[in-house]
Amino acid sequence: MLKYDDCGLRNIWLENGYRFDEIEGHGKCLEIDDINGLHRAIAHHLVRFRKRLTGPEIRFLRVEMGMSQKRLADCLGVDEQTISLWERSQRRPTVAAERMLRLLYLEHADGKTKVAAMIAKWNETDRQEEAEKLMFQETPEGWRMAA
Repeated sequence: MLKYDDCGLRNIWLENGYRFDEIEGHGKCLEIDDINGLHRAIAHHLVRFRKRLTGPEIRFLRVEMGMSQKRLADCLGVDEQTISLWERSQRRPTVAAERMLRLLYLEHADGKTKVAAMIAKWNETDRQEEAEKLMFQETPEGWRMAA
């Protein structure tokens, strides 16, 4: 068994799927057969089975999604400093923010959920200074937005 700290989490152990290769000029180096699959398995476990995420787990998920702290902050409706505080375990996210992070990861992993697009739309709507005029019309099929 191998304790796998390279992902930034302290509680990950590998039973198999790894080896040590001798690299000239560097010595023994850890080789993981399917590192992307390993990281997906770790992330899926975090979003599906952990009660509350720790700071390093939040960072792991953000990095796996390829997001900057700023981009994640925009998606979750918080500022960049808040993400930094979460990742350093100096503050905990709200349950709602944590659930949204989990949904964002699932969207990233399977592409079926369109959470990020909806959040971006909400963010754009939040930035509008004036309320736009919304026109509805009654049709034989019921009320709908006017064309």
